Formats: sequence, C-alpha cells, structure tokens
Amino acid sequence: MKLMYVLVLLVLCRFTVGSIEGMKRLYSDMFGNYSTKIRPLYNQSQNVDVHSIFNLIAITEVDQVRQILHSNVWMNLTWQDEFLTWKPEDYSGIKSIHPPLTDIWRPKLIVPVSLEDRDVFKDETSSITVYSDGTVTWFPGANFVTDCKLDLTLFPFDVQTCQFRFLPVSYNSDELKMVSSLTSANTQGYTENGEWSISASRAYTIENTFVDFTYSFLYIDIHLERRPMFFVLNVIIPVVVLSFLNIFVFLLPCDSGEKVSYAITCLLALTVFMSIVSELLPKSSDNIPMVTVYLTCLLGISVLSVVATILIVMKDPAKVNKKTPQSPLFVIPRLFRFPGSSCKVMDQVQLDSKSKGSVDYRNPIRKVLEDQSSSGGYCVTVDSLSMVIFTALWTVVSVGFLIQITK
Repeated sequence: MKLMYVLVLLVLCRFTVGSIEGMKRLYSDMFGNYSTKIRPLYNQSQNVDVHSIFNLIAITEVDQVRQILHSNVWMNLTWQDEFLTWKPEDYSGIKSIHPPLTDIWRPKLIVPVSLEDRDVFKDETSSITVYSDGTVTWFPGANFVTDCKLDLTLFPFDVQTCQFRFLPVSYNSDELKMVSSLTSANTQGYTENGEWSISASRAYTIENTFVDFTYSFLYIDIHLERRPMFFVLNVIIPVVVLSFLNIFVFLLPCDSGEKVSYAITCLLALTVFMSIVSELLPKSSDNIPMVTVYLTCLLGISVLSVVATILIVMKDPAKVNKKTPQSPLFVIPRLFRFPGSSCKVMDQVQLDSKSKGSVDYRNPIRKVLEDQSSSGGYCVTVDSLSMVIFTALWTVVSVGFLIQITK
C-alpha cells in the first residue's frame, strides 16, 4: 500500500517538474526573439484587427454644472499574435500563458474626450492571456472622467447622450483597425445609479482622417435617462403649490394687515427655490431649461401680485381705517336668480329701501350700478378682478410648461 502512494507521488512530482520545464522552454522559445515594437504579423502590409467589447460597470457621477461624466469601465480587447503560437503537446500540454504586459505587443489606446490623462489604460496590473493559437485577450480597466455635452432643455425629464471615443495611437487604419464585437455596450455587470438609468447604447467604429492619415476610432454612445421624481417632489411641486397660494392674497381683506406681508413672503420663497435650481444647472446660455423659464414666469407673476397688492392697499387708506368693504368697480348681471344672490353694492352705490329717494341720479354710473344691483348681479371689486387675472396667468403658464415638457 505504501508502495502505491510512493509511485503516485513520483508521477505527480514528475508531471510538475515537466510542466515547469515546459513553461520555461515555452517562454524561452516564444519571447527569445520577440519584439514589442513590431506588429504581430508576418506580413507587415496587412492590418491587425483588434476586437473590442465595452463593459460599463458604473456611472459614478454626472456633473451637470461642469458637464463631466465619471464612469467605471472595463474593456475586453482581443487580437491575433502570429509570433506567439505553439503546440500544447510539445510543452507539457500548456494551452495558455500570462506574460507580463511589458513583454508583449499591445495596442495603445487613448481617450480623446478624457479630461485627465488620455492614456487611461497604462495600468500594468490588468490581466492579459495568450492562447496556443495566437489569440491574445487583454482586460484593461479605468475610471473615466470624460466630457459630456448636456442638453438640459427638458430638465428634469431629459435624456442625455454621452460618447466615449477610443483611438489607437501610432497606427493608422492600414496598420490597425478597431472592430466592435457587440453593437452596444455590455451592461451585464452594471451597477444601477440612483439618478440616471441607461435607456440604450450603441457601439460602432468610424475611420476619421487627420491631415494625411486615416485612423480607426471606436465609438460608444450611452443614452442616459434621468430619474426625475426627486426633483419633482422636492422642487417642482412645492413651487407650483406656493405660486398657486400666492394668488389667494387677493382674498385677504385690507384691514387684516397681512395682505402685503403674505405676498412678499410668497415672493421670497419662490426666490429661494430659484436659487436652488440655478445651482443644479450649468452656467450656459446654449439651451435654457424650460423649468428655469417656468420658474422665472412664476417669479414675475409673484412680483406683479405684490405690486398689485400694494396698489390695492394704498388706493383708499381712509376706507381701510374705517374697516369698510371695497366699492365695486362694476356689476355683472346674473343670468339666473338664486335666493340671497342679489349683489349688495357698497357705500354710495348701495340703495336702502328707506333712502331710495335720496340718491343722486345725476351720477349716471351710480344709477347703472343701482339698477344692476337691485336686479341681482356679481359685484366685481379690484381684489376679485385681480384674482381672476392672476389665476388666468398662472394657469396659462403652468399648462404651457406641462405641454412643452411632455412633447
């Protein structure tokens, strides 16, 4: 029994020694005369096809003020190296090796839209594998900081397109061509972002000419759709409700003493929300966000309501001191009569049944108001007229904003 164990151990040791010797011979044969400066082709007039897969791991941040995209990306690059082929049976059955990155030819890719170091794949710790048929796979990864032009016209219901570009430097399209293995980005390992979701993606290659040389570019388009609920619940809905409450300032009586302060408080609250929104948007005039136009219109309506309120209070201070109601501007006759629906015209226009004969009929306006009030009608005061006007303005602005956003 012990003899059996000894024989098995000897076979394992011999196989291990053989593998080590085979690996040493393989590295010696493959890299003895290998040069990383020469493209891995025996026929140097041909081009090297580099097949690529763009793996998007995470969107860490979309800086919409500076218009910068922060992302975590891994690439899967594959090409054929004709100098690194062998028969596994000649080297103890070894089918693949993992040489150091500095010992093998690699396509050097740069990211032209990067705002930091453009050579983002210079990390020497990424994995590279060479198979016996000459297939080489390389998995470089990096955290990208790239430029992303944002169109915030429909903010916060916008969809943005951010583009990644990869250029193989030192080689034109006759020497090296980028080939996209997929028609879109690989998002199987993607970590969801709380503010943005990926609605679609596209991967393709284009040959661009600079001066006298043509280069093969790899393009990746990522379509990002904003999740708007946070902004809607924390900004838009409070602003809409606050601007609607601003209209009710015209229901307050002048003698309450809170009419002007109520209007100014609503104006200041809208100003605060405007400052919050402005901090979230880029300092650019290329495309004005509709929400900014909407908030500006609401702010203008609030300013006009404050001015109208001040003029109403200042119109007749004597009546405010006497705590008497406002006199109507005019009376709209009712089409239908309801019990107790007749208009009670104030002060000089109101007719009492006992003093009907003492009315000064030389004033034709008073007589018209008297006739209309006696037959029943709607009394229209400055406050009620202002409330109708500002309600109409608020409705037009809000409905227009909703129509533009939902297009």
